Amino acid sequence: MRRSLPALLFAALVIAVYADPLFFRRNFTGRDLIAYNIPMEKSVHEAWSSGELPVWTPEISGGRPLAPNPNIGAFYPVRMLLSRLPFPVALRLYPALHWIAAGIGTLLFLSSLGLSRSGAWIGAVTYVFSGVSVSESFYTHIQPGMALLPWILWQVRRGHGSRGVIGLASLFALDMLAGDVFTIALAMVCAALWIALEEEHAEPLRALGRLGAAVGLAALAAAPQIVATALWIPETNRAVTGMKISAAVLYSVSPWRLLELVVPYPFGPMWHLDASELWGGPIFRYRLMGLFETLYVGALGVMAVVTLWRSRLIGLRFARALLVVALAACVLPSLLPASWGNLVSPLPLRNPEKFAVALGFALTIFAARAFDFYRERGRRPRAAIILAALFALLAAAAAIWPDASGRLMTSAIGGPLRFPDRAARGLAFALAAAGLLWTATVIAIELSLRRGRAAAGLAAALLTLVPIAANRPIAWTETEGNILGPTPFAMRLAKWDPHGAYRVLGAEIYRAPEAAPSTRRGSAWDVARGDWIYYTHLLWRRGTIFNNDFDSGDLSRVESLRRVSGMAAGFRDAGPFFGTLALRWCVRNHPQEALPGYHRIGGNTTQDWDEQERSYPDIRLATSWRGETSALDALHELPALSPGELVIETRERASGSAAPGRLSIVEKTAARLVVEADCPQATWLFVLRAFWSHRSVRVDGREADTVPANLAFTAVPMPAGRHRLEWQEQIPGWGYSRGGPMLFGIIFIIALVSRRSRSPS
Repeated sequence: MRRSLPALLFAALVIAVYADPLFFRRNFTGRDLIAYNIPMEKSVHEAWSSGELPVWTPEISGGRPLAPNPNIGAFYPVRMLLSRLPFPVALRLYPALHWIAAGIGTLLFLSSLGLSRSGAWIGAVTYVFSGVSVSESFYTHIQPGMALLPWILWQVRRGHGSRGVIGLASLFALDMLAGDVFTIALAMVCAALWIALEEEHAEPLRALGRLGAAVGLAALAAAPQIVATALWIPETNRAVTGMKISAAVLYSVSPWRLLELVVPYPFGPMWHLDASELWGGPIFRYRLMGLFETLYVGALGVMAVVTLWRSRLIGLRFARALLVVALAACVLPSLLPASWGNLVSPLPLRNPEKFAVALGFALTIFAARAFDFYRERGRRPRAAIILAALFALLAAAAAIWPDASGRLMTSAIGGPLRFPDRAARGLAFALAAAGLLWTATVIAIELSLRRGRAAAGLAAALLTLVPIAANRPIAWTETEGNILGPTPFAMRLAKWDPHGAYRVLGAEIYRAPEAAPSTRRGSAWDVARGDWIYYTHLLWRRGTIFNNDFDSGDLSRVESLRRVSGMAAGFRDAGPFFGTLALRWCVRNHPQEALPGYHRIGGNTTQDWDEQERSYPDIRLATSWRGETSALDALHELPALSPGELVIETRERASGSAAPGRLSIVEKTAARLVVEADCPQATWLFVLRAFWSHRSVRVDGREADTVPANLAFTAVPMPAGRHRLEWQEQIPGWGYSRGGPMLFGIIFIIALVSRRSRSPS
């Protein structure tokens, strides 16, 4: 109990800090959560809770693979375990569990370096309540990598022999199953850096060998994710057309943002997520903010970098190297010339700002070491006292001369004329807050130098409160109903289209930048619920086709059709184009005009709800079609199609028609479709699911060939007569990749048994 007490206390601290969402039916919201992560989490949750593999998402982009996308982390075991709970509860627990795990891992790692319990505690608090870590409440797909990093380094430090390799492999496997490429690469780099810089001279080569073996075994355990992703990537738009450098480095860290290491929010109150209050436009490429609201980890870590930079204490060589590597990875991409923006990125990966996790972890080690160093040596950080006083003076100056300070700072970053007023409103508060946080840190260090448990406890409490006070506001919460509950339009759709045979078109995706501004109001998450151009509608099991490709994971054909739809929206006779794709409903914000073929059937003070004059269901027997030999020929035919007509890539140019038949949909789930068809003549069954090769389609028990229809979707040949079609989505490579975890399990058991057999009786 004595050994586990710090871990239990840390878990209690996280639960207390986040009592709001954990106990009062509220959920985290903001940034990417409602637009992307929560809907995708629900898709995975529903699959596992129903006993199915998370194979396919029919509601996004006309249907797209689910498990192969590493951004989803569908095979991550924590998601499987939480699927046994109601989704809102699982959603609230997920970030808290990872913060607790990250803190306990940090406690273990720092304690293994010989730090005191207080020093290890300060390190855990610094890491978990840093601006980067708290901001990861918005990014459920990258949070596991943050939580696993200290555990991996702890295992690298203590793991020897086959048991150590298996333990490290298990942690790397979890990281790989979580799916984020950046945090996986970061964990490997950190492990190699630690071995190279901190292991004894006789050990590094052997330790690197253990690391390589662990990574190889981890890849075996994560084979279903790795193989599925490898087979999915070549068919995605980011692989076919590439990714521009401007998109790849969009979220990287400007050198100006390093101010956030000493002043939490120098560019405005980021936690409000309100563009009208922020003034760092050029720094963030005129987006609202960076990936993370702030890089702030508390003042102690920054003090320690100055005080301990040359120290040879264990762990600090690694921390120095990691700090330099993290700054290079985060900052250098932001310095690339703008003229390079249209070049194709050598790697189709985005957001190097994710490496800021390493920045926070390096400062965590410095902070923990500094706490013990100041206590043991009786040192006082005099420079920090001066800096705290300086912040107080600057805050007073900004309050007395707001216009001058606003103009000075805005001109320094090259901001437009409208930004000085915003800067003037926020600078005094930001500087005053920084001064208070630095002063609290200095007081805490002064208390730690005194004898007695009370003084030491108060010092630890103050240093705990500093990052919490600065960064807790980032993690927004809202009531469960406001986040997950359906909108009025979604409730209407449940009555108008109870079987989900049609899709919704969010007209906002076609609004030209120079068009009249939309009347939509509310926070960004509320706008995402109403626009139907993100993934939010998945929460209500309603589908779209031409939504934004939020993670650049759509199949290439779907992206091509999306671009065609943008052109079609400008032609008055394009109604059949939308109606043929089951886009019966449309949502548009005032004062946008109705799209071709749509007329208003309802709405509210900010939106119009439209219906297509002639639309066709998502699964149907074709009555007329045109055959073409290639995707390019099919693309040329799209504008000429009559209502309901299909263009099918049959490898020969020919037209056809058939008398109407009858369909009975026996089963329709994300992964499976069963249809009984009565066809008077040979025809095609059109299914509004993106065309790709990793599925099984059988007609009367025999494998059927599928072909692209209307460029992006799927058609199945149906002979005359009565037939039963069984359609099963598949995970690419599942037939052989699932053997990887089984083999890993066998190796794990053998290593465990052999270890026990060698132990003395």
